[in-house]
Amino acid sequence: MIASPLLTGDGQLVTMGDVHFNEELAAPQAFGLMRFSRTSDILRGLVRDLSARAAREGLALTDLMDISGRSGHSRIGLDVRLTGEAPMVSDTDRTVEVAVALTALNAALGESLADLRGLCTDGGVDFGRLFIPRGPFLTREEIVAAMERGWLLLPQRHRLAEDGVVEIPLEDVRYVLSSRLLGVGRNFAEMVVKGKHGLTIFQSPSPAGLPRRMEPKEFLVGAVRIALGPYVAFIERETSHPDVFHLASRLLDGIRTTGLATPRQVELYNGGEAAVETSGLAVRLRLYPADAALAKVAQRVLAPSRAKEVLAAGVDFAHLTEIFTPEVNAVLFDEITAAPGQGGSYGRIFMPGRMISIPWEQEEGEWLQEFQWRLVYEYARGNIAEGVLAGEEIPKRARPFLDVLKYVGGEQNLSKVFVSDALPPVDTLRVLKRNGIGVVVARGMGCAVGEVCRLPHFRMDQTLYEELVRLEGEGMRFYLLLEIDGARQVREFYRGLWVTRPGKELLPRVHTTMAMFGSSVDVLEPVLTGPIVDFLRRLRDHPRLGEGFGVAHGSGPGVMRIVDDAAAALGIYRIGVGINAEEIGQHTNFAPEAVAQFTNLALNTRQDILDRRSLFKVFNLGGFGTCYEINMALTFMKIGQCLPAPYIFVDPVGLGPGGQPFWRETLDQFRTLSSDLSGGGHRLGALGPRWIVDCCHEVAGYEEGYAVIAAFLDDPAAYWRARAIPLEKVRAARQNLRAAGMPIAPYIDEALEGE
Repeated sequence: MIASPLLTGDGQLVTMGDVHFNEELAAPQAFGLMRFSRTSDILRGLVRDLSARAAREGLALTDLMDISGRSGHSRIGLDVRLTGEAPMVSDTDRTVEVAVALTALNAALGESLADLRGLCTDGGVDFGRLFIPRGPFLTREEIVAAMERGWLLLPQRHRLAEDGVVEIPLEDVRYVLSSRLLGVGRNFAEMVVKGKHGLTIFQSPSPAGLPRRMEPKEFLVGAVRIALGPYVAFIERETSHPDVFHLASRLLDGIRTTGLATPRQVELYNGGEAAVETSGLAVRLRLYPADAALAKVAQRVLAPSRAKEVLAAGVDFAHLTEIFTPEVNAVLFDEITAAPGQGGSYGRIFMPGRMISIPWEQEEGEWLQEFQWRLVYEYARGNIAEGVLAGEEIPKRARPFLDVLKYVGGEQNLSKVFVSDALPPVDTLRVLKRNGIGVVVARGMGCAVGEVCRLPHFRMDQTLYEELVRLEGEGMRFYLLLEIDGARQVREFYRGLWVTRPGKELLPRVHTTMAMFGSSVDVLEPVLTGPIVDFLRRLRDHPRLGEGFGVAHGSGPGVMRIVDDAAAALGIYRIGVGINAEEIGQHTNFAPEAVAQFTNLALNTRQDILDRRSLFKVFNLGGFGTCYEINMALTFMKIGQCLPAPYIFVDPVGLGPGGQPFWRETLDQFRTLSSDLSGGGHRLGALGPRWIVDCCHEVAGYEEGYAVIAAFLDDPAAYWRARAIPLEKVRAARQNLRAAGMPIAPYIDEALEGE
């Protein structure tokens, strides 16, 4: 029978003796008692039997069971070990108590053990889980089969022993702890109580990477890479070097430990008397089969056709929780209201095994915003017990969502979810992140004070947008449940855009975006629709584009809507970046796979997105807004925030003076300012580079515009040479766009590498 290991919940350190000095480890040490409460009959019976077996057969207790300590404690150098004394088991109290030794292996901890005793007196501190194997670990053959199936990924540098023990060398990564911050106020308590979620602002990767060697009695936090499917991995205390051992955080959970690019911290101590070279240092681990619940999750998220791809990228929060399903999302909001007068709660926090309801904060019937944000802070920090539900107290409708949160991977901060009607202010979002809450779900962006807000309340200013981009880059996730024309849709903030589920999957493939600018009036729809459809079809079918092609527009009516409808019919990826157009009587289009919607005051931010994301710009017939967009687009190209590429100015009707092309006078002005200017006895020279204007193409129809773009696609370098565009300008623009997270088309890289 294949049996998975038995894993308990966290045990609490409830008593702790005097601090002594361990001569062998050259570190302070104390002995204490760890208690596991509300234990099952299975656990108590198993612990009794194993304890008796150890005594009967002369085995060490750690041969049959062990402790996996909390990651945050090990990462600051607190180690916990079983002493080997027989556990105390009580059926009456339903407890298991084990004797442990606590050692402070990090010299920077100072008086940590003395401080820890005070924390235990205050009510106990979660300190680790019991790990009890109930069967053999995986054999070499089983591990090889798992790798071939795509259910286990190991780094290129690894060693698989004949008995199935896996050896993984350290990456060039080291994490350092700020000893100065550690000594401030209650920071040590913050880290001990919250574990790794309390470490965010105290520990960081070192720019210097892994040191060449570990000195005697030195503590080191390094990293390895591994991605686990339906397996549990337990790191052995002994490493590849006899003097170096791994601290107590030794358990790697299946499914949570995915994403090969995510470093997995390992905490090591050189207990020997000589320095140890790190170049050959490796940790050893054993793999065990997962329990039935985890195996079921693995079957759902690790489909045979894409298991390796999912493991390598990391099992996504959305795949596990099905957050993109409106019905699942709606359960999270079932007691949350948009205003205090409507009753219900302001927000909720969901986490594995627990949920918290945050009430509206008001005095004398008036909502106090600043008090509300402070209340969120305190709930996030775990300082308020009111409204915390666990076990049978949790509503049945919410339990499936909570059950899968324990499998969420990454740094596990994505297993904590904050839900409210509207996104809170940016400083509150920062507090949530610092306290280990990695997911925020809302129904909108919120409204101005006193404003009657109707769905979707999607107003986003520049400050909020920039903070969302920053927090997303740091690993947070944001979701919106939008109600539009009676229909629900869920979007995730991904790469600076609010995307649907299909939009998120497709966006990484889009390397070439064309922005289409133009009037919001619908008068010319019969004239423009057919040519625009044909124009987009021909671009989609170009061999260098295909599914890598997308269109961007301003989310409004008129030309923007024509473009969006045509792209949707042709299966072309759509990006809509709009402003609060309802104020000027325009209805926003929320149909595109990716959208961003701003307040009018964030007009420049909106234009920044459209310009940087698009390689080609097409200026259709338009008014004052389109003129603004032309000036901004050319300025972005001049300052190196857009690549030199064709900008198309199209007028298939001849709406300019005397039947001339509509944009003729506009382009003449740009030609003037890029010419050698003189007058009144003054010689100014050109006010802008000529090559900018040479990228502007006045065309009488979309077929002519396609020919210009197709010629560029076939040979970008020839286009740049013909206009005397300095290649250093092209390379600088490419670098700027990469730094901003924008995709670069492969044919651009090929053209630059060939020059």
